[in-house]
Amino acid sequence: MHAARFLTQSYQPGLVLLSIAVAILAGYAALDLVNRVHAAQRRYAWIWIAAGAVTLGSGIWSMHFIGMLALILPIHMSYAVWPTALSWLMAVAASAVALRLACRTQLDRGPWFAGSAFMALGIVSMHYTGMYAMEITPGIVYDPVWVALSVLVALVGSAAALGLSFALRGLSRRFLRVRKCIAAVFMGIAIAGMHYSGMAAAEFPAATHALTTVGVEKSWLALLISSLSVVLLSATLLAAALDRRLETQTAELVASLQEANEQLRHSSYHDALTNLANRKLLGERISHEIQRASRRGSGFALFYLDLDGFKQLNDHLGHQAGDEALERVANAMRETVRDNDTIARMGGDEFVVLTAEVEAAADIDMLANRLLTAIREAGETAPGLSASIGWARFPDHGQTAQALVTAADRAMYWAKTHGKNSYVGYRAEMACQARDEFHLRRELGKALETEAITVYYQPKYRTSDGTLSGAEALVRWHHPQLGLITPDRFIPLAERSGQIDQLERVILDNVCRQIRDWRASGLTAPRISVNLSAARVSDPQLPDMVQRHLDRHGIEPQALLLEITESVSIKGMQETIGTLERFARMGIDVALDDFGTGHSSLSYLEQLPIQQLKIDRSFIRDLGPAMPQQAAIVSSIVTLAHNLGLDVVAEGVETEEQLHYVVELGCDEMQGYLFSRAVPADRFERLLGGMRYGERGLNRSPDAAPAMPARAPEFG
Repeated sequence: MHAARFLTQSYQPGLVLLSIAVAILAGYAALDLVNRVHAAQRRYAWIWIAAGAVTLGSGIWSMHFIGMLALILPIHMSYAVWPTALSWLMAVAASAVALRLACRTQLDRGPWFAGSAFMALGIVSMHYTGMYAMEITPGIVYDPVWVALSVLVALVGSAAALGLSFALRGLSRRFLRVRKCIAAVFMGIAIAGMHYSGMAAAEFPAATHALTTVGVEKSWLALLISSLSVVLLSATLLAAALDRRLETQTAELVASLQEANEQLRHSSYHDALTNLANRKLLGERISHEIQRASRRGSGFALFYLDLDGFKQLNDHLGHQAGDEALERVANAMRETVRDNDTIARMGGDEFVVLTAEVEAAADIDMLANRLLTAIREAGETAPGLSASIGWARFPDHGQTAQALVTAADRAMYWAKTHGKNSYVGYRAEMACQARDEFHLRRELGKALETEAITVYYQPKYRTSDGTLSGAEALVRWHHPQLGLITPDRFIPLAERSGQIDQLERVILDNVCRQIRDWRASGLTAPRISVNLSAARVSDPQLPDMVQRHLDRHGIEPQALLLEITESVSIKGMQETIGTLERFARMGIDVALDDFGTGHSSLSYLEQLPIQQLKIDRSFIRDLGPAMPQQAAIVSSIVTLAHNLGLDVVAEGVETEEQLHYVVELGCDEMQGYLFSRAVPADRFERLLGGMRYGERGLNRSPDAAPAMPARAPEFG
């Protein structure tokens, strides 16, 4: 009965499987597009929604159309263009709704049900509109039960698809792909199930025939549609994958840039070696603490620390040992202060400690003592390492960050120049001292441009016969208001202010010019000793500077003797040796001054390319019968120097008794007030008046202290 009323239906298995495969691929594309839509920025999300809706809708529609082509009827089948196009638009609209819902951060129950219903309506409408596009007559008869079942399948499938898209959103990439494939299979089966349940609802009357017999063979049409669908879906998946990869790379780049920015920000606020705060961060912390203390009407203290003995450690043991010592000191200070206090490295061996709400004198003293102890203990592996600490208090000693740091720095300098390894609070007179030093530094700069800086000459004599052997050039500053300023006051100032290079050039130029003038007058100019600054000895450019002055005035290198102090000789040992070796190749002798006052090893005497050793005046001062051990020390120094091939000069000879001893102990040369004070060039020229080329002997100096014998035989 049924067979007589309706046409017999069957399906081509290959096309059925192809339709299911397209449905699964469409499901996978849908899930992938959901992730892209959700991850895309708001201004780009609509692009993914539009492109995704077309792609996904085309995939679902292709599955439907291939499924219809899989239907085998004993009549020719063709499809009307506009209903077919309308069915495609319905599939695209349903897909757009699904992707638009994917933009939500979470899927509430109401939107979920409404969206599922709209999607189901779109899919069902797409299906039955596509069936309507079949150009046959009479029309299709539908079984209401199967129609209802197809609608239910569409509704459940849509709800499941939306739920799965949100459920897979938060999964890690490790499990996402596998679960996405499983979900796509279920979605594809659901889409195919809706289609084939809808097809099962359709009955074709026995009298059904096609309205047209012209058309493309359905197997080729199915292949064409499926191929286009696969290409479109694959292209979409590829675009999504590329976008995802680009997004990942962008995210990684952003993360690396953020990390780099954090590192740059950290490095701009912290010291690279110790990881302590730097000047910039300290300034901000002090300003913040000033604001906080001002609101509360409270105060705080600032400590400025400078390590004693660090430069000797750094030069003697090397920069690595110095860096390790700085790190140990930084860690020791961290353990000494509180977590909310700030420790900053100002550069070199200087540190600042900012202590919040520490203003009582007893608390300041306690913390200063703890810092001194911590630094001494941190320097146990570096003997002699300690600290000089100055402190200032807000608001008593300054009301700005710069004023407080300056006050604490001045107090630290005071502590360093009055004993070291101690601490002292800021006082008003320290500002006066700093102000005087500032003005003196400015005046020194002017003096270096004029003739206010002059050179005096203190003669040296041979112990063998009392003849003039040379002179030491000693710089003097004639200040218009302060009068004669001694070197021990302005040379350290020049070293601190960076004016020492210019001062050294002035001295060398003055000495070389004076030697030239004496010789032009027919006088025999002895070798003149020039002291080198501690800050310049290891400078590799120093020999070139000396050579330029010699060349400018036409003086041979042997006319000069350069003096370095014992403490200078051990600073940057290798650099110092390199500089001295260049002087030796130039023909300039070097003397080691103030020997015995430093703490260097005697082995350095063998390493240093020097030709003369000067015994410090502190050893000569105590020579006499009352202190025989002093004579023994001097004798040992002389013997050691002679064994090393060095000449020995005794400094500070002021009495006849000292003269007797330096001669008896074997010193080669001597100088001191007993013979002459340092005198200006014109008065030293008088000493040269009785000493022409080829002559020996010297008249008594009018600048001598007590009368001195003129010849060596009278020394004894």
